[in-house]
Amino acid sequence: MAVVLAIVAGPANCGSNASSGAPTILFAGGVTKKRTLASAELYQPNQGASGSFVATGAMKTARVGHTATELENGQVLIAGGASKMFDGPKIFASAERYNPSKGRFSNTGAMLEARSGHTATLLANGKVLIACGEDGTTSLTDSELYDPASATFAETGPMSIGRDECTATMLANGKVLIAGGYQLLPDFSGSVLDTAEIYDPASGLFSLTGTMTSPRQGPTATLLPDGKVLITGGIDNNQNVLDTAEMYDPVTGEFSAAGHMTTTRYGHLAAVLGDGDVLIAGGMDNAGSSLKSAELFDAKSGSFGAIAAMPRDRFMVGATVLTSSTILIAGGYTQCPSSAASFCEKPVSTALIFDHKSDTFRSISSMTSPRGTFASASLGYHGGGHQ
Repeated sequence: MAVVLAIVAGPANCGSNASSGAPTILFAGGVTKKRTLASAELYQPNQGASGSFVATGAMKTARVGHTATELENGQVLIAGGASKMFDGPKIFASAERYNPSKGRFSNTGAMLEARSGHTATLLANGKVLIACGEDGTTSLTDSELYDPASATFAETGPMSIGRDECTATMLANGKVLIAGGYQLLPDFSGSVLDTAEIYDPASGLFSLTGTMTSPRQGPTATLLPDGKVLITGGIDNNQNVLDTAEMYDPVTGEFSAAGHMTTTRYGHLAAVLGDGDVLIAGGMDNAGSSLKSAELFDAKSGSFGAIAAMPRDRFMVGATVLTSSTILIAGGYTQCPSSAASFCEKPVSTALIFDHKSDTFRSISSMTSPRGTFASASLGYHGGGHQ
């Protein structure tokens, strides 16, 4: 089973600081130590100088590898996932909705396919595209749409290739770019993909688009203000962690090389700021070390440059844009100080805010629970998907 860990980048919201004009953020599920969580919490930006985390109602089902997507009515769709990370988990088709006004989750219609490690993208028509993922034995080609009005899932066009650990990016034209990922086959063999495809909500169909410059499993994909998509890092077919980046141009439908990051990264975070610069931080490098280093992709020069590091290493963590110049980083994993295992991941509760004005990180109050492989969504934002 290929396991997908949450890498979530929220949409940009305009504002002046972390406590004004910033969204409330829902964090749901994931793992703490060896236990899968049903609990959820909110980051409330207006509590204290740097905001604080407070518990909210628990999900009906403990989940990992699920998605969280804010709907146009302000509620959040939680879909799919698995009962645990490894050792034969149960894969879920079930889904639920979070109501912020009541602070409660309730069950909604089930997906047509049980899937974990998928993507979920809010479309301009208010429906949610569920794509990619795997069912425990095979990467899925089937995709589906969730209709909030009827609270049901319905089949939409299949992808050309089954894939998980892919990216899904809502383009300015309303179409969705699906790129890279890993194709798991029923005999548990598989390969990393360099293919990409476009979903057209008008026709409900996927079509292949340009080929990436490298196969990539678990890269990040970030929509830039100019409409292009920056794709960074990931793992190739030789299990090498990559430092390369590439750019997708929706006008030409082609990918092109976009230089090198300052280090190899997988499981890192990437989030775009108001001026078009992209924060890239953390992850794991090709030596298997967890990283605290950070860098910026400069939108004007098209180059990467190192900035001050995070307080400590962190990987498989999401980054949610608070304002045009601040980003919240919370939870995820850190490398265990010492372990007999070849690699040990420790969920963390610590949180940071990145300030683009100084290009530095500052620690803020911690989450209510250590939490890794969670799903998150910005509340009060409409018009984009979370994956």
